[in-house]
Amino acid sequence: MHGYLPYEITKSVEAVISDPELAKKVIEAIEKGLYSIEEKAKEQKVIIKTELKDELTKELVTKDELKAHEERLRKEMEEIRGEIKATEEKLRTEIHKWRADTIKWMFIFWLGQIATFTGILISVLKLMLK
Repeated sequence: MHGYLPYEITKSVEAVISDPELAKKVIEAIEKGLYSIEEKAKEQKVIIKTELKDELTKELVTKDELKAHEERLRKEMEEIRGEIKATEEKLRTEIHKWRADTIKWMFIFWLGQIATFTGILISVLKLMLK
């Protein structure tokens, strides 16, 4: 522990205190005090690091939590994909029904038009043949 204080401070203390033994005791007392403060600071550093680590651990998500969340999201995405496919199939079915109905009504319309045209044509031909 000797030589803990810088040389300039040691010389300043020796200059102020004329008794060399007393100066040496004062210097040793200052060194012990500084050493004690330094040791306490090291202890506090360890405590603060531990507390900080504990706080960060509480705040951060663990790998297991992240994997569980990711798995839950994957399941939700699969459910949504299934719902989309089901909706798509329903829409396809509705479109096919609509097309079939449209074709049916077009056929009925054209049959009516052909029947009407045929009736008019027959009437005109009868008038012409008389």
